[in-house]
Parts: sequence; C-alpha cells; structure tokens
Amino acid sequence: MTVETAPDQYPAELRVRADPVASDDPECAQWVRPTLKQTGLEKRPLKLAYDAASDGFTPYAFHRAVDRLGPGVILATSTDGQRFGGYNPKGWVGYGEFRPGLSAFLYVWKPGDSLVKLRKTGGAGMCVVDKPEEGPMFGAEGLCIPMRPGYEKRARCKLGPYYDRMPDGDNTIFSDGRMDVILEDLKVYTGVYEDGEPIPFDDAIPFSLT
Repeated sequence: MTVETAPDQYPAELRVRADPVASDDPECAQWVRPTLKQTGLEKRPLKLAYDAASDGFTPYAFHRAVDRLGPGVILATSTDGQRFGGYNPKGWVGYGEFRPGLSAFLYVWKPGDSLVKLRKTGGAGMCVVDKPEEGPMFGAEGLCIPMRPGYEKRARCKLGPYYDRMPDGDNTIFSDGRMDVILEDLKVYTGVYEDGEPIPFDDAIPFSLT
C-alpha cells in the first residue's frame, strides 16, 4: 500500500493542488478540485449531488441527495463571500454513525487565491457525525451545518479537538475570529462511478482505523 495506490489511508496533503479535470463545472474547477490532491477523488469526475439553492436547506434534503454516493466534498459560501468546506472520505449514509476518516480535511479560501487546508487531528475517529436529523458535521465541532429549524443556514466552526487550527493559531476558519457565519450557498460534489463499479463506503462502517 502506498500513497499513490491508497491515498485516503494517509493524512491530507496540504500544499500541492490537484490538477483540473476536463469535466469539472467552473465552480468545481475553481474552488473544489484544487483541494482534492492525494484523495480518492483527485482524478475522478465529480457531479453536483446536492445544491441547497434548489434542494433545500434541510437535513432531509441533504441526506436524500448525498447518502450512499461515497466520498464527497462540500463547498459553502457565506453571505459575506467566504468560501470554505470539507472533504469526507467515507461519505454519508444517515445511520447516526461517527464515521472515521484519516484523510479528511477542512479548507478555506483566503484573499489572494490562498488555499488553507486543515487535517483531521487525533486520529481517524469522528471525521464526520452522520446523523439523519442533521446536515454536514465535520467532527463534533470542526465545521458544523446542522440545519436546525430557525438556523438552517448557520455554519459553526471550532478548531482544535477534531481538526487542526489555522496556521496563525486561530480556532476558526472564518474571518475576524468569528465562530459562526450565515450561508448564502451550500453544495456537495461526489464521485462519478461507472455502471457496476463499486461505490466506496456506501453502507455502515463497523470498524476502521483509517
């Protein structure tokens, strides 16, 4: 096993950006694909599985769109223009599991085309909290978009316990040290698989160290 043959068995690559894939839509090409270096989705065509603008900002809509589609990456845009998200190497199934993932990461685009990626910390455990009654939850506190009634578009971030802090030591990916923002948009991209090709992690994960 090597990082080339099994990239998701290793912590996230932080510095090198992934090369474009011809099938990417413009938004994916600019904001999502570059983050996917050294992941199982690096060279795989992606599809827009969930778009909150058309599917709805609800946990039901989120899980209906992404469950059992394998690894995925979210792209969120706040009302003040910040772009950020996270890579989930084990996907969602909506069973209430704490799904592990050593290669999981959070990311944020800073001014000047600066991409910051933050690795999963403390081992693989609880890369995502995959509850059917909540939207995307990276760790218990890392990047959380629970989509609870009255706060459907609220995103929270507290770094340290489950994902690394920012390079300057901040414990949030949001600007000005804020712990939460309001979302303008939320999308999830997942891999495209050929007919008959197995989709990774499309069911419960009884046990995994990575």
